[in-house]
Amino acid sequence: MKAVFVCMHGNAARELIQSAEMICGEQENVGYTFFDVGETPEDLAVKMEHEVAKLNVDEGILFLTDLKGGTPFNVLVRNLDKFMQAELLTGANIPMLLEALISRHLFSLTDLANQVLETGKTGIYRYEAPKEFEDDDF
Repeated sequence: MKAVFVCMHGNAARELIQSAEMICGEQENVGYTFFDVGETPEDLAVKMEHEVAKLNVDEGILFLTDLKGGTPFNVLVRNLDKFMQAELLTGANIPMLLEALISRHLFSLTDLANQVLETGKTGIYRYEAPKEFEDDDF
């Protein structure tokens, strides 16, 4: 099973995983870490390496981060070459994580990344309440 790893600023990664597991149940081969106030990119890289080492990455690993250009993203970009198969997506949201968890056994790693990316895009929606029609007879 492909590994899924979430790394974000603050506690967002843990909370995102907990929220997803409320919906689809407890998951295996999923990890996270966070970038905390006062930490350096090097601190984050060490934490990330420690947490990823707990996962089975034989079928690949999908990394999700919160912000393109943020420290978690940048640290992962610098470390992707340590993995035989890895994909990195940013802008992570609950629909993306749910798609990754539910579909990771159905697709190749590259196809999974494409599917998760598309789900993230379609998961963003602006609701507009129906307009009430005025009766011209009044």
